[in-house]
Amino acid sequence: MSRNKKIIILILCLIGLGLSFELCRVFYNANFSENPVKSICAINDMFDCDAVAKTSYSQFLGIPLSLWGVILYLFVLFMLFVDKIKNIKGLGFLAVFKNPLSYIFCVSLLSFCISMVLGCISVFKINSVCIFCFMTYLIDFLIAVTAKDWKNGIFYEIKNSVSDFLEAIKVRRYAFWFILVMMLFASVLVYTSQSNVLSPQILKRNMMIKEFSQYKNIVNNNVMGPSDADVVIDEFIDFNCGGCFIANLYLHRIVSEFENVKVVQHNVPLDITCNPKMQYEGHKNSCLKSKYVIAAGKQNKYWQMSDILFLQGPENEKEILEKARLVDFDIKKLKEDANSEEVNEEIKKSLKLAEEKDISGTPTIYIGMKKFLGVNSYPDFKNIVKEAGGRLKPGADE
Repeated sequence: MSRNKKIIILILCLIGLGLSFELCRVFYNANFSENPVKSICAINDMFDCDAVAKTSYSQFLGIPLSLWGVILYLFVLFMLFVDKIKNIKGLGFLAVFKNPLSYIFCVSLLSFCISMVLGCISVFKINSVCIFCFMTYLIDFLIAVTAKDWKNGIFYEIKNSVSDFLEAIKVRRYAFWFILVMMLFASVLVYTSQSNVLSPQILKRNMMIKEFSQYKNIVNNNVMGPSDADVVIDEFIDFNCGGCFIANLYLHRIVSEFENVKVVQHNVPLDITCNPKMQYEGHKNSCLKSKYVIAAGKQNKYWQMSDILFLQGPENEKEILEKARLVDFDIKKLKEDANSEEVNEEIKKSLKLAEEKDISGTPTIYIGMKKFLGVNSYPDFKNIVKEAGGRLKPGADE
């Protein structure tokens, strides 16, 4: 390994390791802290590390992607110095690593390819970009380029790595330890992916679905609760908004526990396709979802479609229709209504109402004349409804 290559890779690796540790801090702060402090890389709606860290895409097999990054850079550091480490008494078996640069190239190239997929998800699905994440993607690419032996073909390092691996596992003790380590690693991944112990956003979502999905209420189109209710809650939502998902579950429970409260749900898709106030793409396909939930209301199944959109997360028209078939919709009518001018006009009315009420984000909730942006804890929200005049049903918990 040439000295210059080693120095360049070492510098890149240390920068990547520092960024990964910072991203671990951002992930922890965004997901585990009760009062998260805004991170330095949360600049606006488009460039927001915190927003990305809160999504399910910030982890793989139950492990935060930032922690995978730490593992990658520690492996690269290990490979950089394996020639020296193997000379330590008792570590002679490390001589099995014959071509460290080849291994560094392979893992860095693989990481970069995966990063490109993650980058597309961030831009086109999450609609927020993590600047530090993209910096690590660049570092992975530069490490791979530096480790590459350009005198040989593109597959040279891959052939070296595969050849060394096959030769190593011919030795029984190496094969035994490799299998044992892989079994232990697989066990850890099974535990983290099943328990979601390191993925609180998924754990919280699953717990809330389990807790609140039992609440089914008297509904009429986009209204939930008694028609003569004393307390009216206007909910302005976007079906691609994570906070709206939580707010929706809260409101289902509110109506089930209070006898004089009703909820009116208004669609405010933050999607440039139908929302003229949007200056950028925003939440892709949220206009489409709003059209389908309003169309479902014409079959008296507004809230069934709302559940489909929030709980099952279909991404396009094909997936929405596939889910709708399982709930006994008239699919032909549903599709015709969703693409009708009448539904378009209803969305325009909701957007106009949102503009009149000076709504700039979702979820926004109005209880009478009081405006609430975002979602508090359920007990806090319940107390707000009580203060507004909500009466608990007999037997409902105080």
